[in-house]
Amino acid sequence: MKKIILLSTLALLATPVTAAFAVPFCDSPRFDLKDSQGNNIWSEEELAAEAEQRLRSHGIDANQTRFWNGCIQTFVTDASGHTKMRFYDPNTYEEVPVN
Repeated sequence: MKKIILLSTLALLATPVTAAFAVPFCDSPRFDLKDSQGNNIWSEEELAAEAEQRLRSHGIDANQTRFWNGCIQTFVTDASGHTKMRFYDPNTYEEVPVN
């Protein structure tokens, strides 16, 4: 019985760690930078719109773009017409694989 409880506890403790490896992580731009008057230099919405335009210039049909965990999160329609969530590096615009 003690062995089963120990194994169950270990399985529960290991689950969040393995799930964390499936999440993409990127170095995003800083949204908290301010100018000399204290105004934000840029907003997350402005940078997301710019990132969407750049993705489209790379031939990626990006929609509903935003930043998530530092990466560009966008929805892409593939050749078969299915929409899928994709993540891209904000510096290189390369797709970030999700494990």
